[in-house]
Amino acid sequence: MSSPTEPITQQRPVKPTRRIRTLAIVLALVGFTYFSANQVGVKLSTFWEVWTNPLWEKFWPVPWDWVLNRTNVLDPLVETFQIAIVSSVIGCGLALPASFLMSRLTTPNRPTHVVSRAFMGVVRAIPDLFWAKLLVTAVGIGAFAGAWALSIFSFAVMVKLFSETIDGADPRPLEAAVAAGGRHMPAVRSGVLPEVFPAYVAYALYTFELNIRASIVLGLVGAGGVGRVIDAQRQFFRFDRILGILILVFVVVFIIDQISVALRKRLV
Repeated sequence: MSSPTEPITQQRPVKPTRRIRTLAIVLALVGFTYFSANQVGVKLSTFWEVWTNPLWEKFWPVPWDWVLNRTNVLDPLVETFQIAIVSSVIGCGLALPASFLMSRLTTPNRPTHVVSRAFMGVVRAIPDLFWAKLLVTAVGIGAFAGAWALSIFSFAVMVKLFSETIDGADPRPLEAAVAAGGRHMPAVRSGVLPEVFPAYVAYALYTFELNIRASIVLGLVGAGGVGRVIDAQRQFFRFDRILGILILVFVVVFIIDQISVALRKRLV
């Protein structure tokens, strides 16, 4: 034991040793990435050679008189937002009860939990573009097929996000409601829903943003909206018109993003 008069020597922290396993994992990932790039034909020279393509000259100048015409672009753009709104309301509305069935905290029993997770696994495994192609074939070209495809997409996204939020909720209010003699669903409604509902609204706004972008892509396969206009102009190599449409879409989506972010900050 050191005396009070002896100076206290501070030991320098020991430098952590580099783990061989971590280094091996990093080297394996780098090697596999390099191998994959060679297999798919990725070349670094492409990143600067692509700008010498004469095709870029077709993107300018933008014919704003055509782009801002109501019949050409504005009406299909409004249809895109209509698809996004309808699909968000349907998908998020169905996701509210389904998320409680899929969460471990609020599911009535284990068989319901297993069946709901298996069903949602199948729904999430099928991409929205495939749903759009399938529904376009079934019900015809137009916004109706796009709305149904995005409703399924919204449902899958919301159930995934919201059920995980429910899993992280405080279980004590639910346990207290059940211990007081409440039935399962009223106990969930009073003990869990008030806590997670702000997150549900925030996720619904986020899903609406996703649907706006997705509806443009689905229009390329005939599911309505401004994507169908973009595909038509691409077939005629009118890239100047496509650039104008994309600029217009970017401005509108940016405004919606800012409004959505402000609303989410108030809720969460």
